[in-house]
Amino acid sequence: MKIFLQGLFIFQLLLSCTFGSECTPELKFDGKKIVLSDKEWKERLTPEQYWILRENGTERPFENEYDDNKSKGLYLCAACQLALFSSDEKYDSKTGWPSFWKPICPENIGLRKDYALFLIKRIEVYCSRCDSHLGHVFDDGPPPTGKRYCMNSLALTFLPEKSGKSD
Repeated sequence: MKIFLQGLFIFQLLLSCTFGSECTPELKFDGKKIVLSDKEWKERLTPEQYWILRENGTERPFENEYDDNKSKGLYLCAACQLALFSSDEKYDSKTGWPSFWKPICPENIGLRKDYALFLIKRIEVYCSRCDSHLGHVFDDGPPPTGKRYCMNSLALTFLPEKSGKSD
């Protein structure tokens, strides 16, 4: 069931969107939330994804799938497949996590204060559709935004851009 739902979301996205860094109506969050029980999330996600997405975990730096990914495409929420970031806005922040200087659509992510590290204030980034934890945003990124959206690879699914060539 988990694979079927993920495949259905990706298939719908492929049919309805064009890749790039522009926020199109097909990529923009439509306001319909996904609300599942803990049991349903545990059935849908791997144990590692559940820990990061639902329990605000953080994966180890430099030991993740997308930090060095240079392929063109979209990064989706691993829990609900909402488009979050484009490879056009990805950059090497040298932190060990995939980093972006802006989301594909500002409406697709939410921000909230995070004091989990005692007195250190951070800003958590979460998915607008399913409220899953994605990572944090910092004010030390490149122009033009000055932001570094530092994401967990396990919180993302990469959808490669299809080449225009036919095989």
